[in-house]
Amino acid sequence: MAYCILFVGRGDAGREVMAKAILDNVIRSNNAEGVDCKARGLVVLFQEPVNSKVVSTLENNGLTVEYDCVFQLEQSDIDEADIVITMDEHQKERVISTYDNVKMICTIKEYASEEGVVLDPYGKEMMDYEYCFRELDRLIEKGFTNRMGKL
Repeated sequence: MAYCILFVGRGDAGREVMAKAILDNVIRSNNAEGVDCKARGLVVLFQEPVNSKVVSTLENNGLTVEYDCVFQLEQSDIDEADIVITMDEHQKERVISTYDNVKMICTIKEYASEEGVVLDPYGKEMMDYEYCFRELDRLIEKGFTNRMGKL
């Protein structure tokens, strides 16, 4: 069974999608077999496409989104996850209060031994999405690269 990392954000259309794409690339680059990564949203009211600015930002950085639409976080996702990583403290608290059997949970900043929040670029300019991508890339490099062999 694969080690499952679950990124959770507000609507599965922004930061968590970028974080998944970045970590998928790190997993491939490190030949980390047995590590699976997912992205889910806390509030997905209907099937909608991934934010086009997220898709463009990922493509501009040589990455792609593996799916066309967003996914609602379900209890089964929590059950499969070895670690849940949220984009901010509010989302972390919501997961803890809404779902059962959360094995391990932290914000992405906590996982990288930092404080604060990754700013949400939703509704902003492309440069804000690029800035968010760069910050997520740095945090994932810091938080995951040293742990890849231990997962």
